[in-house]
Amino acid sequence: MPMKNRRTLILILTTAFLCLSSPYTMAEGGIKGWFKGLFGRNTETTDTSHPDLAALTVDENLEIPEIPKKKREQVLDIQRQESQRLKGIDSYKVETLRYNEVIRITIPAAKLFAPNDTTLAPTADDVLRPLLQCLRTPDYYHMLLVMHSDDTGNAAYNYSLTTQRVLDIFDWFERNGAATDYLIPYAAGSLEPLAPNNSTSNRYRNRRLEIYLIPGEAMFK
Repeated sequence: MPMKNRRTLILILTTAFLCLSSPYTMAEGGIKGWFKGLFGRNTETTDTSHPDLAALTVDENLEIPEIPKKKREQVLDIQRQESQRLKGIDSYKVETLRYNEVIRITIPAAKLFAPNDTTLAPTADDVLRPLLQCLRTPDYYHMLLVMHSDDTGNAAYNYSLTTQRVLDIFDWFERNGAATDYLIPYAAGSLEPLAPNNSTSNRYRNRRLEIYLIPGEAMFK
């Protein structure tokens, strides 16, 4: 994405974030209930029946696609093997969701970025590279990138920070030859902490990238 267009996008998104992030909105359903992908260009497809994944919230994407019953055991076996592979990577915390159908990988932001920086550190290449094989075949996985921060700084700053960071991660995958049609970036700011932001260790936990690997239709075939 050209730098000028990226700055414009970040400004628009930050303004929208400030309009949406009222106490009422945050109290009603949690942030995953409403924040959506950052742009729609990554879901262009000739299959008009396929939903625009970037127009969906994280929770909506986590609910689709439904795995055909006759394929479910094969998909679960693939996910078990992939989970085992990913668990062997030091920087990753690996869990499964949706009755073991979806894999979630959590990576500390410090493994990817210097403090307050929005450009990937040189060491980030080694952290992200094991995920490239998940994006070799379009629609084999829907991969969600969800960037989080702690609550240091105001809400607009934290949202802008996570927006710029997750877009740089998206660009890294694109530069390295990944099939990004089903790669969806999200910025969560500081609104989904894992722990209260009342200590150095808790703030470290809250600054993170969450990656969701959702089986796609190419996997079923």
